[in-house]
Amino acid sequence: MALLVTDRAPSEDEPVYLSIRRVIAERIERGDYPAGLALPSENELADEFGCTRLTVRNAVGELVDRGLVRRIQGKGAFVVSLWDGAEAAGMGFREMIRAHDAEPSVRILSRSRRLAGPLFSDLFGVAPEDELYCVRRLNSVDGVPISIESALIPLSLFPDIEGVDVAVFSLYETYAMYGHEVVGTQEVLGLTELSARDAGLFRVWAGDPALTLDCVSYDGEGRAVEYVRALNLGDRGGYVYTY
Repeated sequence: MALLVTDRAPSEDEPVYLSIRRVIAERIERGDYPAGLALPSENELADEFGCTRLTVRNAVGELVDRGLVRRIQGKGAFVVSLWDGAEAAGMGFREMIRAHDAEPSVRILSRSRRLAGPLFSDLFGVAPEDELYCVRRLNSVDGVPISIESALIPLSLFPDIEGVDVAVFSLYETYAMYGHEVVGTQEVLGLTELSARDAGLFRVWAGDPALTLDCVSYDGEGRAVEYVRALNLGDRGGYVYTY
């Protein structure tokens, strides 16, 4: 079994799959395998540890059962968290949809960087020349498009977020994994007319009305971690406020 210099050597009495499970768990805990990123493939781990893919699969399966790793069909195994059972108190799109027994899906439309500028430097508490990560996504429920979201995220808080597959993990999950669990939001509703591009994604006509939602999400220290502008069709989703 090939080990990093920081890995503990396996016990002679320890089954191989348990040794592999322990080594991978220790690497996750140290941050060698960061939260939100994929583990090496089963073939790569089998080559490293000198064992079969089945042995690796059993080891990773126990990490899945413990909540440290999530398997995604066709994508691989992803590190979920550095702590057991921790979930964001705030619910992102996928969490809310699943809570209503429907199937959510997310399509990434674009990813880029931009400068914070004066407005967002003030919101995020960063310098105007600091960079923000921009993610534009189409959210669907049971295959029907219901919202288009454009998110701005300060890279100073999440320097490795570009390596996280946000089609696998919700942004709220990602923020929590990196120690900035969302505990509150401020939201402003509005109305707009859809551009031809956005109408095409919704499969409706350009100029049709849509709801807008401008939302700032905050962590437990009161720091803004995300700004999102969302477009929603009124007949495919809405908002309920309780006072």
